[in-house]
Amino acid sequence: MLRHEPMPSVEPLGPTQAEGRLKVIALVGALMAIGNVSAQGLQIRPSVDTRLTYSDNIDASSVNERSDWVAEIAPSLMMMREEGRFTGRLQATLRNVFHARESRRDTSFVELDGNGQLEAIKDRLFIDMDAATSRNNTTGLSGRSSQDFLATDSSDETRRFSIGPRLLFRLGDAEGAASHQRTWFDGGGALLRRNVGESQIGLTDPTAFGRFGWGLSYNRTDTSYTDGPTNDVTEEISRATLYLNVSRKLRLHGLVGYERNDYSVREERGRIAGAGFEWHPTERTLVAANAEDRFFGRSYSLQLNHRRPRSAWDVSWTRDVTSSLDTQGGFFNDPTFRQLYDNPLLELIFPDPVDRFNAVRGSRPEWSGANARGFVTNNYFISRTLRGSFSMIGARNVLTFALQRSDNSRLGNPLVNDRRDDFAGFEKVKTDSAILSLNHRLTSNASLNANVTRSRSTGRATDKDAETRRTIMSLGVSRKLGAYTNAALTYRHQRADGNSDFTENVLTASLGMQF
Repeated sequence: MLRHEPMPSVEPLGPTQAEGRLKVIALVGALMAIGNVSAQGLQIRPSVDTRLTYSDNIDASSVNERSDWVAEIAPSLMMMREEGRFTGRLQATLRNVFHARESRRDTSFVELDGNGQLEAIKDRLFIDMDAATSRNNTTGLSGRSSQDFLATDSSDETRRFSIGPRLLFRLGDAEGAASHQRTWFDGGGALLRRNVGESQIGLTDPTAFGRFGWGLSYNRTDTSYTDGPTNDVTEEISRATLYLNVSRKLRLHGLVGYERNDYSVREERGRIAGAGFEWHPTERTLVAANAEDRFFGRSYSLQLNHRRPRSAWDVSWTRDVTSSLDTQGGFFNDPTFRQLYDNPLLELIFPDPVDRFNAVRGSRPEWSGANARGFVTNNYFISRTLRGSFSMIGARNVLTFALQRSDNSRLGNPLVNDRRDDFAGFEKVKTDSAILSLNHRLTSNASLNANVTRSRSTGRATDKDAETRRTIMSLGVSRKLGAYTNAALTYRHQRADGNSDFTENVLTASLGMQF
């Protein structure tokens, strides 16, 4: 199936960092140039965010509990355009972090989150692009939580940039699409630089013979590791699909195919057989499922989306081969974020897309930084993932409950023997998490945010096991001081037990100004 889917740091710039900065500059320049072609609908919002944080355990340690004050000054540029030949959004933030006692931790770096689409030829040719850079703890088994804004170590930085054309075409009544996306992904620590090219082509006519239809697709992914003693990886998948249109609301399908890959030591080849359905009982409800026999066993996907005027349900359950490229992305690749951002009621409350983006982002503490999800590894792996979220939106409240279970098994031998890559020491890595968040508007200018997060991460190997359990609670009040100025005061308590064992209390005062 086709998927459509910083000021230099204090450390010396290496080739990887320099290339990453050049890609950032190129993307910003491209967005600015496209914006100048037609400024209608383009919004540019420069801002400066400042915060002062006190932590009673800055090392996140049970044996070396030291307090510290952390100051941050972060100028930011938000660009957003949601109509016209070019649509996209880009947020670039230059984070400058200073410690009162631990000056060795002082750093400056860029966080970037952007994606866009250029319609080069009307309704035919598109150029897709996205970029994301962030610093997040790359393991859930030790240290801070994966999206803690105090985790700013350069060894945890990841950078992803991608660009490629996508062509839509027709052959008779059949609709087709062909695309090629080139992605560069790298980071500090144990993460190897990789260059990934993904080519896809597909042709489908689900109603070619009335109740019956057909579809053909081909996908090839080439992963090249540009450093380290590793082998390049290639995957090819071909599928032929037969559709049965039971009614306007229900469509069944069966498929056969063939795949080849070299994820493991030996090359894998085999046939694919599967079936599924897509059901739209109402305009606001979708239920879709697919199951296939693959080289690693059974793969499947189940999707349930149900929207009401003031609530939304989103559930997905999948098992498939994946990589860190699929888990590291920006806000608009996060299903829960998109669900809230696209909610019609929230569009009425915040008609300005930038204001709506900031409102949704401020509703959850883990969205305070770049939104990288999942652990980072050099290996491809089989991921069995369950995600579910429920959101209720009222005139003064936004209540969200989200849960996720991710059970990952490494494919092949570990590519790098480094403790920061969980698959270097474990064959299986599993994470369970649940989040309950409430955003309550106290007045037209003030709101209260409360969040509770529980998570459990485990690593399994033949000779060792590891486990870390976390509880994070936060309570904050934010207020609009003027047309372009906001202030907030937030308290957070974090406790980790197991492989990582510490308790921390954090108090943060922040002030943000838009220009």
